[in-house]
Amino acid sequence: MKQVTLLGATGSIGQSTLDIIARHPERYAVYALTANTSDHAMIDLCRRFRPRFAVLCDPASAQTLAAQIDREQTQVLSGEAGLIEVA
Repeated sequence: MKQVTLLGATGSIGQSTLDIIARHPERYAVYALTANTSDHAMIDLCRRFRPRFAVLCDPASAQTLAAQIDREQTQVLSGEAGLIEVA
């Protein structure tokens, strides 16, 4: 199984990529999802795909995300340092 880190998960290309991943759960798993400030979209994606990491560039959005998801399952990171860690 291939682990996928998706930069820009809430954009159109990210959504298309996640659609392919969802169609082939035996082949792909999401390791990390990243976005700029789309905390509400990321909440839904984290609940659906259960990534090990979720990164939002905006620290306030990252705090909102962390408060809404299972942090034992998905670790929330923020900013450039978070992006570097998952990339």
